[in-house]
Amino acid sequence: MKEEDIQSLSLYSGEPKSEFAIVKILGSLGKLSGGGRLESEKIGTPVKLADLLESLSTKYGLVLRRDSTLILVNGVEANALEDLDTVVSSGDHVSLIPMFHGG
Repeated sequence: MKEEDIQSLSLYSGEPKSEFAIVKILGSLGKLSGGGRLESEKIGTPVKLADLLESLSTKYGLVLRRDSTLILVNGVEANALEDLDTVVSSGDHVSLIPMFHGG
């Protein structure tokens, strides 16, 4: 879904949508500064992945670096879609998975 589709969805209903998607935050990505963990979050839709990541970072202080986070939308890697411009819609499932590199 492209940005112009977001406007169409918003204009179509005539009122704000109260539909949601689920974000699963796996492994070390969900560690909160206070010692707790964030495992999932319900988010309002439609929203671009870039805005979703920024919102989670701001709200919870999570470190979600794109170069070390695998992002799946309904099981498909975000790079195979529109990467951070991918629009998350109602009913979608987003998974944030830490990637570890080494040798």
